Amino acid sequence: MSRDRLRVLVVEFTRPDPAAIALGRVLRDEGVEVVHAGPLDTAEQILRTAEQEDPDAVGVLGAAPPEDLESALGGALVFTAETASDTLKRLGGGRSHTADAPSDRTR
Repeated sequence: MSRDRLRVLVVEFTRPDPAAIALGRVLRDEGVEVVHAGPLDTAEQILRTAEQEDPDAVGVLGAAPPEDLESALGGALVFTAETASDTLKRLGGGRSHTADAPSDRTR
């Protein structure tokens, strides 16, 4: 299945992280389709959610993602808030011009 827009799953791993909402808004403002899964407690939950949502990338906030998560996802990139801009550039060919800035709604 081919999509017109990137699809990103945003997960709060092991603990809630308010930055997940802000990141989701920034991604949305960039034209990315965002699925916010909310807090998930295990890597297994992230994998099952990713299987259902079929994302191009998975943003993990709250705690560091498990080291083997990217390989277990089978092709989807895994990123954190710190690496979101670089990941968007990799996925979208450098389109992002505001990924480093918070959404207007969070300023």
